[in-house]
Amino acid sequence: MENKQANPGASYGLVSGLASVIFSLILYLGGVKWFVHPVAFLGYVIPVVVAVLAGLKQKQLEGGYLDFPAALKVVFTTFVIGTVISTLFSFILLNYIDVPFREALTQETAERAHQVMQKLGAPQEAIDQAVEEMMKGNNYSFGKQMLGTAVFCIFWFIVSLIIAAVIKKKKPEFPLSAQ
Repeated sequence: MENKQANPGASYGLVSGLASVIFSLILYLGGVKWFVHPVAFLGYVIPVVVAVLAGLKQKQLEGGYLDFPAALKVVFTTFVIGTVISTLFSFILLNYIDVPFREALTQETAERAHQVMQKLGAPQEAIDQAVEEMMKGNNYSFGKQMLGTAVFCIFWFIVSLIIAAVIKKKKPEFPLSAQ
């Protein structure tokens, strides 16, 4: 009889979401410059570490063995739950708690995009059009946040495939008998 344990992806997803929210709060308290600083990319490390831990926990619960589909399920579940929590926090922060911060963030993002496009040699007309498009409307609306979440889930699925392939361990078909 196989002893299948509950998927720890849900609880680890909550941990991932909470850790991401705390990281976002730290960036927020640092100001707009920190929100777009390269250090902000460290926020991608949090869900990866937590997802790996979730997969390893599932492997431990199953006696040291974990097939690929089960590993993929627990790791991807962790990513999805963490991403949804983080996205909801960002949406509430930028649309209800601190709208001026959102506007400053939009301005800073547009300025950085302008600099990058100039360095890449884009024509000034294209730069101006891109910056104008960024400044128009709310780039942090619910619809755009959900679209971003969907895109992130695709990205996290690819990362989940890699993690699952690394942590899986097939149970031997014919266990060695104790001597």
